[in-house]
Amino acid sequence: MSVKMSVRYGESDGPIAEVMPKDTEVIFHIMKDDKEAVSFAFDFDQLGHENQQRISLYGLNKLLTDRTSDQKDKFAKLDEMQVVFDMLVEGEWAKERVVGAPVVSCEVQALAEIMSLSVPETQASLAAYPKEQRAQILAHDRVVAIATTLREKRKTGVLTSLDEYIA
Repeated sequence: MSVKMSVRYGESDGPIAEVMPKDTEVIFHIMKDDKEAVSFAFDFDQLGHENQQRISLYGLNKLLTDRTSDQKDKFAKLDEMQVVFDMLVEGEWAKERVVGAPVVSCEVQALAEIMSLSVPETQASLAAYPKEQRAQILAHDRVVAIATTLREKRKTGVLTSLDEYIA
């Protein structure tokens, strides 16, 4: 006898990215030998506002850590988390990862360019400062201006020709 569990979000039979804003249920189905044995539905709207807020924050935490789980360097992980968060802010749930795509935040990359440092050197230098001061550094007008330009370049996905290095 095989027992399987599946999950559905609201009326959607697809992945969570296809959930409609009106859907508020998480429904678990337990199947025995390919026949539905039992289902349990949990309605998010039944939770009080405080627990909805906690669950949302916990979910954001899980999403950011899960999507950056392959990154072991903690500073690079934070940069990757920022990339994931920016993607979510832009309304994207998932993005195909492009091989060789930058995972460092635009602000860190901008600071590296300004200081003529490598990204790892910049990350190490930033790590020497408390969180509040790192935020001030990355919010500096010069850093923000260059980061904005970098962010636009990343959106276009325009590749730089490397033809001159071909023999």
